[in-house]
Amino acid sequence: MKVSMSILSAVAAVMLTAGARAATQPELLMNGRSPHGLPVAAVKADKVVDVKQGGFVNVDCGQIVEFRDGAKTFTWKFDSAQHRAVNLPVIAPEGFANANFTVYVSRNESEGS
Repeated sequence: MKVSMSILSAVAAVMLTAGARAATQPELLMNGRSPHGLPVAAVKADKVVDVKQGGFVNVDCGQIVEFRDGAKTFTWKFDSAQHRAVNLPVIAPEGFANANFTVYVSRNESEGS
């Protein structure tokens, strides 16, 4: 069976678009919360991170981090059982996040290994 290159190209484009969308769509647990933690307000952050230039930050589970992009800010408490990397757009409020910024979450000392 012969499949034209234009059909293959169209299928590849749809798959890439779906993958890009999935990378920025929030993952939710059955209770509607993020598996990466939760947004917090009016709390002193353990760490302040400027995301304007892109890049990454390492945080410990349980840490509260304030993210800044110019005048925009949001604060997040990382509370994750999976301790995996998360792209900032997944947890950031709409219109905030630098798509080229990753947060690496590791266990804190009280969690052991």
